[in-house]
Amino acid sequence: MSEADNIDASTVKDTKQCILNATVELIREEGFTCTTLRKIASRADINLALVNYHYGSKENLIGDAVRVLLSTFDDALMTLEDLSLPPKQRLKTFFIRYIGNLQQYPGLAKQMLDQAGYILGSQDEYEQYCKMLKMQKILATLQEITNEQHEKKLTSMLMQLYGAVIFPVIMTSCLPEGQETCVPMLTLPSIEVQIEGLFEHYFHKYN
Repeated sequence: MSEADNIDASTVKDTKQCILNATVELIREEGFTCTTLRKIASRADINLALVNYHYGSKENLIGDAVRVLLSTFDDALMTLEDLSLPPKQRLKTFFIRYIGNLQQYPGLAKQMLDQAGYILGSQDEYEQYCKMLKMQKILATLQEITNEQHEKKLTSMLMQLYGAVIFPVIMTSCLPEGQETCVPMLTLPSIEVQIEGLFEHYFHKYN
């Protein structure tokens, strides 16, 4: 590869990263619904056509932004490494912090659901996603709690728990801002109380 080719490749990489950084910044400041391609191009100080050139579609760009945001959930993910806590407390604290982080970015939970088809349809994407969210560490923690040895059963448990804790967040994020209290089924106690109740019912036979 010539020096000119190296410079071109570096420029392309830098421009793509600049677009992604601008997207993440806008999502943090304004949320997903207000993040348009035109705003992203303006924030990145580039031509709108370059956004389409590098990412092909807004969906692809938002998908990468979602993964960047999730990779910053260090406070939740590090809980799984804290062996000073009993396994049930580790898992409980993980979910509380994980949902707390999701709630900082309105619409993130729904975007994760929208990306599911792409993630699950690609083995490479699925493996990266699982590694990023430390799925094996969560499964190992579940195994400590339940002493269940079959991976498929553990995976099923994990999906059930994820569904139970994330569903209210997704439903709330679909409502217009300030309308959550208009839907009785979404007038819920704090995340801590919800997860405490879920764990009490779900793991009662393992106490």
